[in-house]
Amino acid sequence: MNIWQIIEQNNIELLKKIDFISEKELEKNEKPILNFVIEKKVSKEMIELLISKGTNENQVDKKGMNALHIALFQYSSLEVIEFLIEKGLDLNEKTFWFFTFTKNQLTNLHLACQNNSLEVIEFLIQKGLDLKAKTIKNQTALHFACQNNSIEVIEFLIEKGLDLNEVMERNQTNLHLACGNNSIEVIEFLIEKGLDLKAKTFRNQTALHFACQNNSIEVIEFLIQKGLDLKAKTHQNQTALHFACKNNSIEVIEFLIKKGLDVNEKTNQNQTALHFACKNNSIEVIEFLIKKGLDVNEKTNQNRTALHLACGNNSNEVMRYLIEMGADVNAKTIWNESILHFGSQNTSLDMIKFLISKGCDFNEKTSYNETILHFACESKSTPEIVEFLIENQLDINTKSTYGETALHIACETNPSFEIIRLLVENGIDVHATTRANETALHFVCQYHSLEVLMMKLFLHRACRNNSLEVVKYLVESGVDIQAKTSENETALFSACQNISSLEIMRYLIGKGLDINAKNHGNETVLHYAFHNNSLEFVKYLVESGVDIQAKTSQNQTALHLASWENVSLEIIKYFVEKGLDIHEKTIRNETVLHLTCDNYPSLDAVKYLIESGVDVNAQTNINYTALHFVCQNSSPFEIVEYLVENGADVNAKTIHDQTILHYACQSASFRITKYLIEKGADINAKTNRDYTTLHFACQNKSLKTIQYLIENGIDINSRTNSNQTPLHSAFENSRKPKIVEYLIAKGADINAKTNNNSTILHFACQRRSTEFIRYLIEKGADVNAKTNQDETVLHLACLRGLPFDVIKYFVEKGVDINAKTTRDETALHFACRKSQSQTIQYLIEKGADIHAKTNQNQSALFFACYMNSSLEIIKYFIDNGADVDGLTHENSSPLSSSIRNGNGILIRLLLMSGATTSNLKRRSNLKNNLFNYSLKFKVHKLILLTRFDNDESILQKFVDICHEKSKTEVENAINFLYTGFVNFEEINETKDFTIIVEEKEIKVHKIILILRSELFKGMFQLNVQDSSNQVHDYSRKSFETIQELIYFLYHDKFSKEIKKEIIEEFLDLKDFYQLNPNSIIDLILRESNLN
Repeated sequence: MNIWQIIEQNNIELLKKIDFISEKELEKNEKPILNFVIEKKVSKEMIELLISKGTNENQVDKKGMNALHIALFQYSSLEVIEFLIEKGLDLNEKTFWFFTFTKNQLTNLHLACQNNSLEVIEFLIQKGLDLKAKTIKNQTALHFACQNNSIEVIEFLIEKGLDLNEVMERNQTNLHLACGNNSIEVIEFLIEKGLDLKAKTFRNQTALHFACQNNSIEVIEFLIQKGLDLKAKTHQNQTALHFACKNNSIEVIEFLIKKGLDVNEKTNQNQTALHFACKNNSIEVIEFLIKKGLDVNEKTNQNRTALHLACGNNSNEVMRYLIEMGADVNAKTIWNESILHFGSQNTSLDMIKFLISKGCDFNEKTSYNETILHFACESKSTPEIVEFLIENQLDINTKSTYGETALHIACETNPSFEIIRLLVENGIDVHATTRANETALHFVCQYHSLEVLMMKLFLHRACRNNSLEVVKYLVESGVDIQAKTSENETALFSACQNISSLEIMRYLIGKGLDINAKNHGNETVLHYAFHNNSLEFVKYLVESGVDIQAKTSQNQTALHLASWENVSLEIIKYFVEKGLDIHEKTIRNETVLHLTCDNYPSLDAVKYLIESGVDVNAQTNINYTALHFVCQNSSPFEIVEYLVENGADVNAKTIHDQTILHYACQSASFRITKYLIEKGADINAKTNRDYTTLHFACQNKSLKTIQYLIENGIDINSRTNSNQTPLHSAFENSRKPKIVEYLIAKGADINAKTNNNSTILHFACQRRSTEFIRYLIEKGADVNAKTNQDETVLHLACLRGLPFDVIKYFVEKGVDINAKTTRDETALHFACRKSQSQTIQYLIEKGADIHAKTNQNQSALFFACYMNSSLEIIKYFIDNGADVDGLTHENSSPLSSSIRNGNGILIRLLLMSGATTSNLKRRSNLKNNLFNYSLKFKVHKLILLTRFDNDESILQKFVDICHEKSKTEVENAINFLYTGFVNFEEINETKDFTIIVEEKEIKVHKIILILRSELFKGMFQLNVQDSSNQVHDYSRKSFETIQELIYFLYHDKFSKEIKKEIIEEFLDLKDFYQLNPNSIIDLILRESNLN
């Protein structure tokens, strides 16, 4: 198992067993390892372990982001953020890339504002980050906050002095950004604060244009009521209606037209609303616009029709509809591009055949003499389409005005080796040249068509696997011996990685391979030769003429890499004898002694280097000495002793003021710690963040070291600059009862608070360390202490889902059950987030305010529904008088949350308990409101609504929409219902659906989708009780339903490859559905001819 797999599994114990992580191992992933682990939100312990094992914490990824940037952007815990800063990551370091096509300097404060964490933002400002720093695009922290809809953060930043009226590079205001995210609360707040409602960007876009891009009628209506011009146009004459059509919202489009927007408005490119709708493939919007009178054959300034745009977006349904409505199938653009040219790039073979049957000219050429075959080879077209075009006598060797054949185009842009093979086998001229005299091979080499080049690279694999016979065969068969990998490595590099491949090396060098060729890291084969730890191998390369003095891009010589790889002492001596400078330093100022000591060295190697004159106190660019490395890596005592006896400075400090003793206390043995102190190491030394040796020892789980330090007078209550005491460090890292008990017995302040006012008791709750809680309280821990977010231990216990007995214990100890955080959250709110049934009932029985709301107006019932809690919990709330209709500031309610979760049981309970749907739609009919609202969500949720609403009229409306619209979501739902996926009795009795299913083609992705859907899985986890109190145990039907599915699948006309793909899906899901894989395979084999 490699390091990346260990991290994926968050396997800390296995990671601990790894002595050192090599750079070669780290290079197997494009991302720096710390960025990777922080994205995975692993524990701080794993991050610490990785750093202790040689990970470079300052490494940045291709986007210019280091570990701290990732932690702030993805909002790791403040603990992790503080730890990374402590490890030396520069708080003021900017990142130059942020999901844009242009570089944009962002500070860490900008990144933190993406996550709405006031705690982190306050922390960064306290640390001195420039509040008013701007990006290259003139963005302030306030702009990022307005994009992410946190009133609390926005208010805080304004109070701290940020200018609300500051505009971005393109004149975008904070209001524009807020309207792009549909937060009515933020929008109202900004307008109340005086932000200019009518401000326009440099493209003349108003806030209304941004709102129409995001489909919120509520925001749009609010802006119009406030006086924004409904008919305002951008610099391209785009109206709000054009923006709405880009986003396929029929409701917004209807609303805008009712408010008076002209459906026939055109942009300065002569684009109508229909053109925009066809770019986005919404059949419902397209039908609506055509019914409103828009011309289906209207042309843009480039003569593109709606049908051109539909073909370019691969919507067969839209194309067929447009043709039925009279779209001209022979319309051409100003470059003479036909509908078929566009279709060959994006549609299916069936659609191409359909277009030809409707009269599209098969042999049409563009103004640049490009055929349909050119276009098919330029795109992600399929081999079947290319084969069809060739079979229909399309001239395969036609050249464009630039001299390009279809083969040139395929080699330049298409990754499909199969298409290239088809063209060659059907007689295309492989020697044809363009006007610039380029052949297809030039295009292959220039554009890296990987599958075409792969035959050459088989040679590398043969070399790695030590097969001289195969290597010879490939070379004699004409494989290019000079072929290089993407890292610019020849086959010699591959051969170097195998200890028994000396014969292959001799053969390849004899065939003319350059022994001094370099890869992109400026490494030669000599730098690779140490994988084998073979002096014979090294000597052969040197004697064959390899440049022994060659240096990598990191200024590493072969001696540096040999030292770091801990090769035999004979190889190191050989290099020195051959003239390699033992005092040479890498780009990081590392000597061979540093690299030797960094990787669990042998005492003999260390002795040899020091005796040869290497400076024992030389410092790297971060001031590490050899002694730092050996203590950090828990090297043997004998090596530490030898270095000290030979003059190593025991009080040397890194750039972060970490001494040798700090590292020893954190990582090394008690024997080494004691020895260093006896040799004069400063026991009271502090890092630049005021961590003492005791803080580090408390992280190391070594009680003996802790006892020794305290006995020698170290301050047991010393504080870091974040106000952490050694007790905090002990609790944060080791959490060993004996260490915690010893520190408290020796006078550690049990109620000491960090900068965010967290006590040890808070730490215990946050880390779910329930075994310490009673002990700490018995020893005097303040049970009512609050963090700077006003969180009590009861809040944290409920938030972290601690056992019920802990919750009960806190209440019995007098913790205020209705205490509120700075966000007005109570313990009951947190308990509902974790769906803790017993805790919720207990808190309510003990007087928790069931009507309390957060500063976002969220009730406990809202959280319970939002988290899809059990029927028992929701019913308990309702029985105790909870408001079933309470709206949050975002106009969400318990009912809307249940609809979003697709929980039909809760929907039915809430409706029966009086919940209304007026906040879902403005129409009066409750049933229509519920049905229309549900259409916004996924298919399986729509089915649940239909199942539990039990209303014949809605069911009929469902059928009518399918007949009229062929709406994709609804079509999928119908298909699922009638192929045995869902056994709902009421729906199965509605025979009208059968007609629809027979007319529709069912695709494989629908089958996979339903297998993985929440509904299908939920059916096998829940016993569903219907209105007649009959219980349906769907778990008993699992194999029956799978059986129906396979029967349907294998009696339809799917290819063998697709059927095999479905088999893999079944086997992947077998554990969840508790299916016997042999039974599934037997069933599949019975229903098909697969072997």
